[in-house]
Amino acid sequence: MTDFTAPRLTRYGILALAASAALVLSACGGETADPSGTAPEGDGAAESGGVVRIGYLATGSSLPLFATAEKYAEEAGIEVEMIQVNSGNESLTGTATGQYDVGFAGIGSAAYNAFDEGLPVSYVAPMHAGYIEDYFIISAEHAGSTEEAAELAEDMSHLSGESFAANAPGVVTEALLGFALEDVGLSMSEVNLEHIPFPDQIPALANGGIAGGILSEPFPTQAEETGSGYRPWETPDTEPMPFTGIIYNTDWATQNPELAEGFMEAYSLAAADLAENGWDTEEMLGFVEEYTGADPEVIAASRQHHIKADLSVDLDQVQRYQEFFMEQGSLNYDEIIPEEEIWDFQWRDSVLGG
Repeated sequence: MTDFTAPRLTRYGILALAASAALVLSACGGETADPSGTAPEGDGAAESGGVVRIGYLATGSSLPLFATAEKYAEEAGIEVEMIQVNSGNESLTGTATGQYDVGFAGIGSAAYNAFDEGLPVSYVAPMHAGYIEDYFIISAEHAGSTEEAAELAEDMSHLSGESFAANAPGVVTEALLGFALEDVGLSMSEVNLEHIPFPDQIPALANGGIAGGILSEPFPTQAEETGSGYRPWETPDTEPMPFTGIIYNTDWATQNPELAEGFMEAYSLAAADLAENGWDTEEMLGFVEEYTGADPEVIAASRQHHIKADLSVDLDQVQRYQEFFMEQGSLNYDEIIPEEEIWDFQWRDSVLGG
């Protein structure tokens, strides 16, 4: 708990986006640039006073951050400044250079390379999790219904050489595509990988330009509603996979322990709320609409994101991503970094007693 009192929330750059455009750059995408590249000049680890500067993306998967700012920051005794970014990579570089104290990053090659380079960032908690089954979709040119897609997914090895899509290189969704292909009897080396933004994958599915792809909500639901493609699998009753994580500028967190712990207290309350009550309550949909401009009805009709109330992360599961990106040759190092060195749970454990 910090010593700071009632916050006044400041928000920069909230765009009134259309429902589809609001989620084009999901938090599990857009980390394609080298995180050591040029970023706006900042103060590094300079203290931000009593305000926690948070870099966020205007997507539904950032809801834990919206709920933290709107509902729980005051209870935790912190003031927050929400600063909109255009991609996960911008959040990563901005947090590393001290533009933001707190940000997010998809579990992708840019983040792994940043840790390898010794930049002052660490994952400190999960942000959103989900299922490959909710993201993988097959073109209607190959399967004209959910039932046909399910049957086809039992063995798609005959589609070797066909095109499959992820939204960007080196991002978590590219890894999800690789995992999905393994499940249907293919591999990344056997297909033509295309990088196509989520909304543009829908017409590509409809006309057979791609045989399948990975789409974040609400786009898979929209594809099914328009008859462009179909998901072969239902959402399983298993633990979801982490897709994105909250990152701290570790220099800031070390110099401002009360703020770092105060943010984590507010964030843990938001996570518990979402885990217990869901991401599609009227209140939470209101936060998404306020920050993204997305239609709450569209979001409510989509398969939901997930977060664990205890903010736990299965590091063996996460390491699967790192191994995938190493196999793809998109990491700047040759040996697996132990995930325990990448994820620093000291602030979570201080708040939750882990």
